[in-house]
Amino acid sequence: MSRFDFAKTSPALFKGLYHASTVFETEKTVPKTVVEIVKCRVSQLNACSFCLRMHRDDYLKHGGQQDKIDMLAVWRNAKDFDASERAALDWAEKLTIAADSAAIDASFEALGAHFSESQISELTTGIALINAWNRLGIAQHQRA
Repeated sequence: MSRFDFAKTSPALFKGLYHASTVFETEKTVPKTVVEIVKCRVSQLNACSFCLRMHRDDYLKHGGQQDKIDMLAVWRNAKDFDASERAALDWAEKLTIAADSAAIDASFEALGAHFSESQISELTTGIALINAWNRLGIAQHQRA
């Protein structure tokens, strides 16, 4: 049961956010599997089951590995993730939790070894977008 339907109650805002998400998906150079695993992790942190299920399916559809999905909650202690995925996941966590500016600075510095400046900007935009969608899903009380 939903509390409200964002698309129906605020159609212009929905269209704007949807458009931003569409532009992000068509213009990014960060690999799809990295973007989707990041969206999964952010959705876990935000406890958004609807988005987690959707992005898990997208991740797997685009060649992602089930083992990484299985280990995502404990990625820091799992051997399954490469250095670029680790940098992206760390950045996603730091921006989603956003409690420690020194940790955010350190995480940002680590990204440079794996991503260009434009890719860091893209990844940051993707993290911001999934956080927005997560919060809207939670506010609407969407469960999956």
